Amino acid sequence: MTETSSTATPAVRLPDGMTEETLRALDLFVPPLRGLGRVGLFGGSFNPPHLAHVLAALAVYGTEELDHLWVLPTASHAFGKDLAPFPDRVRMAHLAFRHFAGGVAVLDLEERLPKPSFTVNLLRALHRLRPGIKPVWIAGSDFLADLPRWREPDEVVRLARIVVLLRQGHPPPGEGAAVTTVVDDDAPPPRAGVTLSPLTFDLPRLSSTDVRDRLRTGQGARGLVDHEVLAYVERRGLYR
Repeated sequence: MTETSSTATPAVRLPDGMTEETLRALDLFVPPLRGLGRVGLFGGSFNPPHLAHVLAALAVYGTEELDHLWVLPTASHAFGKDLAPFPDRVRMAHLAFRHFAGGVAVLDLEERLPKPSFTVNLLRALHRLRPGIKPVWIAGSDFLADLPRWREPDEVVRLARIVVLLRQGHPPPGEGAAVTTVVDDDAPPPRAGVTLSPLTFDLPRLSSTDVRDRLRTGQGARGLVDHEVLAYVERRGLYR
């Protein structure tokens, strides 16, 4: 097998449960590629999005050579956690990342993919819809331990370079250990593997769970969540 280079588009099959026709129907919901096609993919439940998410997006733009950043709220949680309704989380993501203007796009693509939706199928869809895309999957160090539990983790690493942003309270993984954890010896060679962000400071120790707990107990979340997001949460009666 010839090794896939970091600039070549890997061979990618259709996402599970999709045909060429159903995949083409999603084209309207994916932005065109810009520049060299280097797209940061920031996936998460965003339940709700908070200021550490916004700081992470800024850090990625400041340390990676990207042409665009796509925020991708998950349709459902991979490990069965309850989430606010998907349309609410998409709207909150729009509000949270609005200050980036055209530099960030919020996509509702996961809701449009066959269920259950997995990251590997999302990446397959993006490669098929936007040939030449060079995806950079943005991950937090606290979630990296879950990567071996993802559907086809070796294929995820082959289809996207994964950049790990460190968070306070979560020790940095060894880059070599991270790659060998998710890539089998017999798997196709990864495009770039898992790397640590060059960011020299940790992102704040803040989670959506912290925010939800504060909202449920009446402590409020001012200073942790964008004020427009917080106003939306209050209007919709979320997280009570």
